[in-house]
Amino acid sequence: MPDAGEPAAVSARQESIVTAATGVFLRFGLRKTTMDDVAREAGISRQGLYLHFKSKDAVFRRVVEHMLSGMRNSVKHALEREDLPVAGRLVEACEAFHGLTVGKVELSHFGELLEAATSFAGPRMREMERDFVVDIARLLDRTGHAAPWEEAGISATDLAEHLFAASAGAKYESVTLETYRTRVHVAARIVMRGTD
Repeated sequence: MPDAGEPAAVSARQESIVTAATGVFLRFGLRKTTMDDVAREAGISRQGLYLHFKSKDAVFRRVVEHMLSGMRNSVKHALEREDLPVAGRLVEACEAFHGLTVGKVELSHFGELLEAATSFAGPRMREMERDFVVDIARLLDRTGHAAPWEEAGISATDLAEHLFAASAGAKYESVTLETYRTRVHVAARIVMRGTD
């Protein structure tokens, strides 16, 4: 066991385990993944893995928490980028939210992983979806891209929800990130009425 003087090393090791475990869960799903798979991918012994995580569920929970935190930070960063046109920021934000699994997870595993993650992180996931829509709506309002739709009775929030839904759908329909980006870019251009 590490002593009290090694918290940074423990954190770095756990971080590398979580990174390795993410790929394993995406590849095999929750049910088929074993602690041996995670240990092998992380380059440690099974006993070493158990020093950091008591169970496969504990590893999975940490993976989901890590993914959600990274997702939220990446979305905020994408929307704040002044070096990209608005359409580019929207595509990058959608990719940060939905693109992580594109081309990396078997669809047969995706439902299982999502169901398991929702069982303990569902409220946080729904809150992140709401925040995503609010942040997109603010960007569309701030940049004037929502204004042309007001006449038709469509709000910035309506546009943001549409983009979120299009991004979620593109995630399931795309085998590669390039295809996903192309589909989301089209949705962003529609939301922006072809401007930018």
